[in-house]
Amino acid sequence: MNNIALFQNNRNWQDIRENVWQLVDEDNANGLAQNTRLVQRLESRLAEQYGRGHCVTTASCTDALIIALICLNLPQDALVAVTNYTFIATAHAIRRAGYQVHTVDVNHNYCIDPTQIPADARAVVVADMFGNMSNWSELHKLGIPIINDAAQSMESRNGTWSVKCGDISCVSFSPSKPISSWGSGGALFTDDIQVAARARALRLHGKYHSKHAAHHTGLNSMINSFEAAAIWTCLDRADSWHRRREHIARYLACSTKITCATDFDIERNGFQKLVFQTNDQSGYIQHLYDHGVATTIHYLPLINDEPLYHRDAVLARSRELCQKSFTVPNQHTLTDEEVEQIAKALK
Repeated sequence: MNNIALFQNNRNWQDIRENVWQLVDEDNANGLAQNTRLVQRLESRLAEQYGRGHCVTTASCTDALIIALICLNLPQDALVAVTNYTFIATAHAIRRAGYQVHTVDVNHNYCIDPTQIPADARAVVVADMFGNMSNWSELHKLGIPIINDAAQSMESRNGTWSVKCGDISCVSFSPSKPISSWGSGGALFTDDIQVAARARALRLHGKYHSKHAAHHTGLNSMINSFEAAAIWTCLDRADSWHRRREHIARYLACSTKITCATDFDIERNGFQKLVFQTNDQSGYIQHLYDHGVATTIHYLPLINDEPLYHRDAVLARSRELCQKSFTVPNQHTLTDEEVEQIAKALK
């Protein structure tokens, strides 16, 4: 019996390493390591692929979210709604941009419930969670700026790409993502040329040019040539990797009597995480570990559980989902034998 890790990034690296080193060597030959020709080409490729006017790469998705929020130019301490079911970085970005965090409950698919967003919210940060997609038609009716934390839905599509939804969308290239920088890394997408220009300044100490005065305190947030090369190489393989993850997800979903939380009804789910639901959460987690399968709960604690962002509210759907959900491995690098091992552990 193999011990199956939640992520098998070592196997990914063996697949892409030769191409990555070749791209790094070519890019570094001009003496640059940041804002290189490859980084610029990558930004153009990403913008074109997801149908957005502009892409600005950053050192992390968290930085992309902070920059996106600053670009909204809201009043200091403005109320910004955020989905309660997401990683804490989403809420941190709101606070670090100078705004108040207001947690909002979710629908059955782990995505924000638009009917729960307060009338005095000046903006909202949503998350297309686990590759599922939010109710974007209802969100647009709110008439306020929307930032899409698409860290888990970069490859999801339902009529339009998740990355194309929202006034600004942000993605992650962290090691847990199928398209990874083998470091940190993120990107901001927008169709507004002025937002893109400001974002480029904000990622470099708030300066539009090194000789200009800073218009904002800004960040130091750029990817290097190695990270760009890794992302580029992963993009070249993304479709075949996605087909393998989809095959695994559908097979595992059909192999167990418990509910798979992945939305198979949308046009294309990115399958960045494969989540199941059961009223016997602890029992299934222990059973998986006993059968050599790593698992975890995404996300515990929820945003409203954090003392920094807690408000006196009953966010019942978030709590229910958190108490019954767990994540299993579903990377494309899994062997057929390992998929069978997971399937047997889920029965």
